[in-house]
Amino acid sequence: MSSWQKTHTHYSFRVSKFFVYSFACLLICSLLFCSCDKNVVMEAHQSIVSDKWDYTDAKIFTAEITDTVQHYNIAVSMRHGFNFEWRNVWVNIETTFPDGNKFEKRVNLVLSDADGVWHGDILGDNCDILIPIQDNAFFPQVGKYSFKISQDMRVNPLDYVKSVGLRIEKYAAAK
Repeated sequence: MSSWQKTHTHYSFRVSKFFVYSFACLLICSLLFCSCDKNVVMEAHQSIVSDKWDYTDAKIFTAEITDTVQHYNIAVSMRHGFNFEWRNVWVNIETTFPDGNKFEKRVNLVLSDADGVWHGDILGDNCDILIPIQDNAFFPQVGKYSFKISQDMRVNPLDYVKSVGLRIEKYAAAK
């Protein structure tokens, strides 16, 4: 190996190492800044096994509500593959209140417009979307609420669905 090749190889290793460390620092800083949202009460995501969402694979999320005066925004998040063949996903959301009472609602999650352009953020084969399902909601009881989300499409299993999540944040009225 010539001295130029040794120097060049060493230089490219140092440059790539620099970029790896820079990217890692940038990622850590962005996670720290993003995770400091004090309005978020609960946010969680659950993976879908083999990217095939079956009727029986309901995802359950729990939120501890301590303030019954505060109003909240509730949203469902979904990560799906770019090859997902539907514009929307119908889901059933069953809410269990702290006293054991239940409320069930069928919700249409719109993933793309009529022209097939995906909503949300796209990176590679992943489409990430956060879909508001209820704004200015209130919880009438203090305690733990359980949210069970299951797919309710005609197709089973639903291919290319990678994860499902739930986000609850404090409602802030427009100023």
